[in-house]
Amino acid sequence: MTSQIKELPEAIACSGISVRTTNNAEISHDTAKLGRLWQKFYQNYAGELPEGEDIYGIYHNYESDDLAGAFDVVASWKTATEQEDQSESLDSKIAANMSDGVEVNIPAGKYLVFSEEGHMPNTVMNAWENTWEYFNTADCEHTRTFNVDFEHYIGGNLEYGQVDVYIGIE
Repeated sequence: MTSQIKELPEAIACSGISVRTTNNAEISHDTAKLGRLWQKFYQNYAGELPEGEDIYGIYHNYESDDLAGAFDVVASWKTATEQEDQSESLDSKIAANMSDGVEVNIPAGKYLVFSEEGHMPNTVMNAWENTWEYFNTADCEHTRTFNVDFEHYIGGNLEYGQVDVYIGIE
């Protein structure tokens, strides 16, 4: 696992599908929602994306910190940055067929990025475990904002590849 600080220079607009969950709910197969969210995304929307299109898992609307409280997760793709024209985006084609779609912006700002490569979903789970371990150490140098965090699946591969977990920091 590697981590580094990155400054996201501009917001990224994304579209996708969303669920509200808690870390507690995700522990049990009976109450977990994230696996079903990604399965639905992969079955209904990922095939419409151009091959190699990056995919984003966006965590936002935090009720509190990562130990308690609910948050929203959006399985999504980039529709535009602030400087891109929305009319040129892939969003218009897919969004027309989405009855349950949402739009969310990943804000510009400072993020601590944890990178992992391997088979999914173990790779992304390992990245999150490393993230939680880092932020729960007594000598942690950074403070989470609990505004927006996100997973960036480089090249859109949800089976094997690289995932970067971006954690918003002060």
